[in-house]
Amino acid sequence: MRTHSGKSRRRKLGLIGPALLCLGALAFGACSDSTGPGDEFDPVTTQRAAEDVFLAVSDNPAVQSVAVLSEGFPSFAAGPVAAAAELPLDTPTPDEAEHWLLRRLRQLDQPPAFYSPAEPAVLFPADLLGKTLVYNDQTGMYEVDDTRTGAPTAGVRFILYAVDPVLHQPVIPLNEIGHLDLEDKSSPSVDMLGITAVVSGTTVLDYDASATVTTSSVTLSAAGYVSNGTTQVDFDLSLSLSETTGITVDYDVSVPSENAGVSLLLTADLQAQSISVTLTITYDGNTVVFDVTGTQTTITGSVTYNGDTVIEISGNPDAPTFTDVSGTPLTQAQLQALGAIFEAAGEVLDAFDDLLAPAFKVLQISIFFDL
Repeated sequence: MRTHSGKSRRRKLGLIGPALLCLGALAFGACSDSTGPGDEFDPVTTQRAAEDVFLAVSDNPAVQSVAVLSEGFPSFAAGPVAAAAELPLDTPTPDEAEHWLLRRLRQLDQPPAFYSPAEPAVLFPADLLGKTLVYNDQTGMYEVDDTRTGAPTAGVRFILYAVDPVLHQPVIPLNEIGHLDLEDKSSPSVDMLGITAVVSGTTVLDYDASATVTTSSVTLSAAGYVSNGTTQVDFDLSLSLSETTGITVDYDVSVPSENAGVSLLLTADLQAQSISVTLTITYDGNTVVFDVTGTQTTITGSVTYNGDTVIEISGNPDAPTFTDVSGTPLTQAQLQALGAIFEAAGEVLDAFDDLLAPAFKVLQISIFFDL
C-alpha cells in the first residue's frame, strides 16, 4: 500500500495564520500578567463554540475522506492554468506557518507578473467526462472504472472510502462509504465547479466554487453547506491574491440550528504593508469580535462582547499589550484562554482547507494559496 506523506496534516498555513501573525503573542501565550476582562465575557465558552463549529465540519466523513484521498486525484489539465512558474514559492516548516502572510507579501512584491490570463474553459479532459474513478491503494491514485455508472455527464465521480484522519491514510482493506461528484458549471465568463458528496445515501456536502485568474490577481469563491445528516454548516467563502492590493480573506461559517458561527475578514495592504483582521464568534445569542489593525511596527485593536469593549490591544507585533478597559494587563491564564479561542477558530478555517481541496485542484489555483 502506498502511504500518504501527511504533509497536509501539519497545521496548515491556514487562513487564520495571518490573523495569528497579527496577534501572535496572544495566540501563543507569550505575554505578561493581569486581571481579566470581566465576568460576562467567558473565553472558555467562546472557545467551545468555535470548537463545535470545527467538529461539525471536521467530523464529516466526506470531508475526512476528501482531505486524505484528494492527493490521489489525477491532473485536470483541461482546466484553467495560472502560470505560477515565476512565483518564488518555498516550502515552510511548521515554525514558519504563522508567517504565511509575510511570505506571501514578499512573493507578491516581485517585478515580473506571475499570473497568466486564463480564459474560462472546460474543467475536465474529455476522456474523463462522465467517468467514475476508484482508488487504487497500491499506487495511491484514482483511476477510471468503466464498469461504474452514475457520474455527472459534465464532470467526474470519485468513490469515497473510510480513512484514518489521524494517520491521514485510507483504511485498508478499502471500505467504500459514498461518492464525490465534481461537475463543470462554467459559463463564458467564469470557471465554476459544483461539488457534491453523498455518504450512505445522504448528501453531506454541497457547494459551488468559482475561480477568476487575471494578469494581476487570482480569486476563489465558494458557497454551500456541509452536513452530518442532522446538523448543517452553511458557508460563504472568498480568497483573493492581488499583485497590486495584496490579500483578502472573507470567511463566513454558521450553524443555524445551534445559533453559532465563526467569520473572518482579513485584508493585507501590499503597498502600505499593513493588515486588518476582524474575527467574529457567535454563540447562544452572544457575539465576540476581535478587531485588530497592524503594521510591521504597531498594532491596535480591541475585543468586544455584545458590543461592549472588554479588552484593548496596543503596542507592536513582537510585544503587544492586552489590558481590560481600566488599563489593567491581563493574566497569563487569561491570555492563554484567549489564545485557545484563536486556535479553535483556526481549526475551523483549516477544516475548510480540506473541504475546498477538490476546488483548489480542479480550478488549478492551489499553488497561489500554498496548500
